[in-house]
Amino acid sequence: MTTEIIDSSFLDSMAEKRPFIKKMFAVFVSQEPKRIQQIREALNSGDVDTLRHLAHSLKGGSATIGAERVRQACLLLEKATKANDMQQAQQCFSQLETEMHDTYAFMFDFMARE
Repeated sequence: MTTEIIDSSFLDSMAEKRPFIKKMFAVFVSQEPKRIQQIREALNSGDVDTLRHLAHSLKGGSATIGAERVRQACLLLEKATKANDMQQAQQCFSQLETEMHDTYAFMFDFMARE
């Protein structure tokens, strides 16, 4: 079974707070591209500690808003940094970029609906 982009049980639990979810999503799509760029820079420079910290931070932020696929990609990236496996980290980052793209698309669509 494929994990949902945004966990439907999270959305269901927040159904009465749609304006709040929209605000959370707006913050995510405005702030996280910068963190993704920082992750890319840390990966390219081989800064394993910064890479691990950024992946861990994004993992927590994505978990808060039900972005389970992003959370999983961050977890794998974090594990790769703990193993000091930069080749694996690069693969994990590619997956993270894909998941972020899908998550942004979901959030923009969600925010556009009433």
